[in-house]
Amino acid sequence: MNLDWHRLRAVVLESDDWGLCGWVPDDRAHRALANLPAFRTEAGLRYGRSTLETAEEVRLLAAELLEWRGGDGFPPVWQANTIVANPDYARMHPPLFEFDELPLCVHPELPARWERPGLWDAVRRAEADGVWWAELHGLHHLPETAWVGALRRGESDARRAHEQSSPICRAAEASGEYDATEPRELRSRSVRRAAQAFRTLFGRAPTSFCPPDYRFDDWFEAEAAAIGLTTFQGKAEQAGRGWTPLRRRWFGLRFPHHEGTRFNMPPRIAFEPEGVAMPKTSRGLEAAMRGVHEAWAQGRPAVVSTHRMNYAHLDAARTRASREALRELLRRLCAERAVFLLDMEVRQLAERHWSVRDLDGRGVLLRHFGVPRETLRFPTPAGVTGACLRGPHDDKRAELLVADGGLEMRVNLGEYVIEWLRK
Repeated sequence: MNLDWHRLRAVVLESDDWGLCGWVPDDRAHRALANLPAFRTEAGLRYGRSTLETAEEVRLLAAELLEWRGGDGFPPVWQANTIVANPDYARMHPPLFEFDELPLCVHPELPARWERPGLWDAVRRAEADGVWWAELHGLHHLPETAWVGALRRGESDARRAHEQSSPICRAAEASGEYDATEPRELRSRSVRRAAQAFRTLFGRAPTSFCPPDYRFDDWFEAEAAAIGLTTFQGKAEQAGRGWTPLRRRWFGLRFPHHEGTRFNMPPRIAFEPEGVAMPKTSRGLEAAMRGVHEAWAQGRPAVVSTHRMNYAHLDAARTRASREALRELLRRLCAERAVFLLDMEVRQLAERHWSVRDLDGRGVLLRHFGVPRETLRFPTPAGVTGACLRGPHDDKRAELLVADGGLEMRVNLGEYVIEWLRK
């Protein structure tokens, strides 16, 4: 049986840069840096006062998501592509910046000027509510060699930004953490450290990966795949490949798109309200909805990309207006009975027509669109002795058996919450 993506109306909400200590920690830093070249570029004017999210910003975003229900009765889920470490400025001593390895603060530790009380408690609550799901975005988001080289050469903009506990400078903006201009050994070590830090922070391996700024090459893709990062975001937007509109169209028509063990997510649909409640730009509400409808018409999930800078900013009025824009987007999507998925669910459904998403250790969300009552098998967490159906959907004929560290079940087609039982 083939899964009908036209009828499913799937939407994935991908959001980059969570956990990143950039661009500035506070207003004082922005006042000191606003005239530097990197802050006067188009990107600098858009991102310049963006900052690390606060607990309140995460809480407000999660509360907005909980207000809505998709066509399957479940709320939208925010795929927060997360940076897991940041430079430890206190251990980077000018003027020589002598260290063998860039000193880092690995989450939940933060550089002193970037403290955000209660941040990770807010993330954990949003995860428990089923509206927040972290995926990997990188170790620190920085082209380490280029940035440290600029600091050691005494480049004034890099030095001035460092004084304000910010990495933003011309050298950092001209490259990326996994860009081909960075040494292969460093890139290999960085992605491995990032994956391990992610496991420690979230208690599970990442299941999807978005290299910062879409800067990566074929060698790096293979390197990431070697450690299990085989679901890639941003392939259609990959920097340096040229012919971007044609590439995006080609990628869209190829869904589902495999390259060996790798699975490429469909092209991204930009939704960047940037502090405007009803944005009318090419990255605004109407353009995003057109992109969603085009994706559905072509039989693929609509992957909506909306960056953290819309929802974490030094200007509270700006984040409030961006959340209002998001509210309108969610209202329209839910009115059209959109179903909100994660990257990993898209891949599972594309490959086997059923998917399983963990629900904070309490159970799983099963989506079954394959053969009715076929036998499904998947692992259970340690200590689970049984399982039962909970939530808005039921199947009175459901058969569930937990044995040998796994669940074997038979249900009708649909979506189900399976709750673990423990003695």
